[in-house]
Amino acid sequence: MERYGFSIRRRTTIAQKLPQDYEEKLIKFQRYVIAQRKKHDFELKYIGNADQTPQTFDIATSSTVSEKGVKSVSILTTDHEKDRFTVMLACLGDGTKLPPYVVFKRKTLPKKVNFPKGVIVRCQGKGWMDEGLVQDWLRALWSKIGGLTREKSMLVWDSFRAHLSKPIRNTLKSLNAEPVVIPGGMTSMLQPLDVAINKPFKDRMRKKWQDWMLADQHTFTPSGRIGKVELDQICQWIVEAWEDIPIQLIKKSFRKCCITNALDGTEDDEMWDEDDDDSDPFAGINDDDDDADLHYADSCEREQADIDPVGYQNLFGDSDSEDFHGF
Repeated sequence: MERYGFSIRRRTTIAQKLPQDYEEKLIKFQRYVIAQRKKHDFELKYIGNADQTPQTFDIATSSTVSEKGVKSVSILTTDHEKDRFTVMLACLGDGTKLPPYVVFKRKTLPKKVNFPKGVIVRCQGKGWMDEGLVQDWLRALWSKIGGLTREKSMLVWDSFRAHLSKPIRNTLKSLNAEPVVIPGGMTSMLQPLDVAINKPFKDRMRKKWQDWMLADQHTFTPSGRIGKVELDQICQWIVEAWEDIPIQLIKKSFRKCCITNALDGTEDDEMWDEDDDDSDPFAGINDDDDDADLHYADSCEREQADIDPVGYQNLFGDSDSEDFHGF
């Protein structure tokens, strides 16, 4: 490729910046998690992590091939990259995957669409989670974790504003769930979904979108644009991509974040272990993690995402100024 004057070009993003006191927050978080586990003796199937990840109907590749020296390179899409929706993923320390919770940017869901099994579909005017939908997620999914006996559970999630509200805390208390909120700016180190799961999930979604584009079986708008993926089709992709995430990867990601490690210290080294194998899901994750695109973006990225500053603040909260619950 080089001899013909071509090079691989990659779409750039701004990675999450760790706070200056990240070491202190890291130790404080670990101590709190260990203290809660010793206090309540949680089984791994009652320790979970949940995270909202933004998606679009155009899941274009982040790299392409172009002639050397070209400063701006276009990537083929269907012009629906601003049609966004949210997927809330959740998994447990024993590797269990909860059904994906999908929020489309709509006022109502179409009545004639048959959504696939294994996914919960909701709609919201802006296509993202709000406090009401977090309440719905807790009632629809997390309420089943403790079973009929309401066994004590622990839910680890980020400092999204709706996670911290009093009504949400009351709901968690009624479900006998102990919330552990990750410090702002620390999800790249302490959130299992961010550390090792969201990226392979998005990679699988992108592969399905690319296959769909190459299949050339599309509908077209009156203006000649390719119609976006149908809601039931993209939900099917979500189900299949989520099912394809290995259980062992989920277990390892919890240990990597020092959440489910053996309390006797025999698994503490896993937090620092790095595999030389190129297939290691943790290799290079800080450089290419697409999940950092919106969570801790600067003002330039907010403008590109077509989200006003107030809306952005309500959606993602502060990046590195909020502490986690329990201190």
